[in-house]
Amino acid sequence: MKNIPFFLYNLRESDLQEISEIIVQTSTIGKERGVILEETPNYAEKLEDIAIKITSAKHAVAVNSEISALLVALQALELKRNHRVICSVYCHPFIPECIRYFDAEPFFVDIDPNTLAMLPERCEQLLQNKDKDRIKAVIVSHVGGTLVDMEPFYQLKEKYQVALIEDASFAMGLKDEDGRYVGTDLRTDFAIASHYLGTSPKLFNTGMVFTSNGELAKKCRTLRYHSKIRDNSNNGLFYDVVDMSLDHTMTLFSSKMALCLIDRIDEFQKRREEIANLYYEGLKDIKGLILPQKRPTNIYTFFIVRFKKSRDKIASLLRDAGVQTALHFIPANLLSYYKHKYSLKVTQYPYALQVYQEVLSLPIYSGMSDDDVKYVIDTLREIAKQELE
Repeated sequence: MKNIPFFLYNLRESDLQEISEIIVQTSTIGKERGVILEETPNYAEKLEDIAIKITSAKHAVAVNSEISALLVALQALELKRNHRVICSVYCHPFIPECIRYFDAEPFFVDIDPNTLAMLPERCEQLLQNKDKDRIKAVIVSHVGGTLVDMEPFYQLKEKYQVALIEDASFAMGLKDEDGRYVGTDLRTDFAIASHYLGTSPKLFNTGMVFTSNGELAKKCRTLRYHSKIRDNSNNGLFYDVVDMSLDHTMTLFSSKMALCLIDRIDEFQKRREEIANLYYEGLKDIKGLILPQKRPTNIYTFFIVRFKKSRDKIASLLRDAGVQTALHFIPANLLSYYKHKYSLKVTQYPYALQVYQEVLSLPIYSGMSDDDVKYVIDTLREIAKQELE
């Protein structure tokens, strides 16, 4: 029996040497080995420069996670108590958590059951009818590397004068039909991205805030480390704190890890597409199994399939056979905190509920071999014979 993890980082032996340099430069090991210790390079700044070069974004601000990226973006927009932010009911919990951090309220919206994208017409209903003057922003999540059609949301932004944030935290490298990276359209106020792909525990993480607005970028940089402003006199010894914020800075280890991997984003994406095509071919004729929509913009950071029945049992049987899977996502109205705080009903978002009862994410990462993928396909086909036919 094979063991197929849900995700593994695709690192090379040469990366170990790169990472070990960080330990040497910032510890007594270097001193004891007689290494000449120079000032440690600003790897986060290097990462920002590379991100701008790759994406053609106007500004990039490196932070320690997708959570910090969203917190900094929302604070730069001056989100406060009693403000409202529209987001998908079918997203990672960190999205509404960040909204609640400011004592603001999330307005949840149902999804298209085929694309998993938030429904713009439902967003407009909220913008028209419910506390519309308090709605500060709309957050659009590109789930699992699948592109959301942003044009309806751009129209909502223009019509109702709300901020627009694109959540690409699980979609690093996603481009639109014209080959532009998501979040670089001038109509988007912020886009957030990260290296996080849902693995636990995390080996490392990084986040990035993209914006075309220079003033918003400046705010984000100020907020990045306790809103400290240093006095250039006396070698920067003195500082002031101009706002309330947290430490959102990226660690040296994480920034170095990200630098090791960033040049291989296209390589990783190409391999995931190859794996997805193997899944499409190997699973296409299983009755009761729905494969994700095949679109040229997909980058398959997740490969989300749907089962018409027996999803939980199939997941359990896959695990017993050594195949790890994941669930993306549980709708917010089914999570105890949001369900009780906002008196949300289980059936309040029927499309998200339907999707949640059927979805399962299969392993898909660039380090998977063809044999690994074949094992997942063969195992799932065998289980499907028992549970779906």
